[in-house]
Amino acid sequence: MKSTLIFDITQAGYKSYFFPAQGLIFVVIGAGMIYFHLMRKRKKDLDSQQKKSRPGPWFLFAYFGFACLWTVFSFKSTYTDYSDLRSAFEQGQCKLVEGKVKNFLTGVKEKGRAEESFDIDDAHFSYSHRVVTAGFNTPVADGGPMKEGLHVRVHHCGRQIARLEIVGE
Repeated sequence: MKSTLIFDITQAGYKSYFFPAQGLIFVVIGAGMIYFHLMRKRKKDLDSQQKKSRPGPWFLFAYFGFACLWTVFSFKSTYTDYSDLRSAFEQGQCKLVEGKVKNFLTGVKEKGRAEESFDIDDAHFSYSHRVVTAGFNTPVADGGPMKEGLHVRVHHCGRQIARLEIVGE
């Protein structure tokens, strides 16, 4: 039976780069604050009021350090998620489920997080474009294909969808 490929982790690549990249903004801000602090420190003609109104160097280094750590750990976390899912799929460790989409729900949950969910036989899937994940997470509102009764083939590891195909279209 003919199928249409919607998502494949091996073709999608690492798509969560935007999440750790946001941390780079704060790394640059922190580096800039340290740079300007050190430049001001070289000037000997600062009066005592200006020194009291600025944050101490410990704050600048703590800010910069936290921004660096957050960026590194968020990259490590998201890339590991992608790498693990891709490896599991390529090594055949993902489960395959095929059938018609049942109990399809789309809506807005608390805090404005639009989440979709559906079942295929005993397998339950839920995803949102606001959740950082390596697997498929495109809701209908963003052009996703899911709808009640759609015949699909899903390769999944846990609740992450590594490959999604629409069967029979």
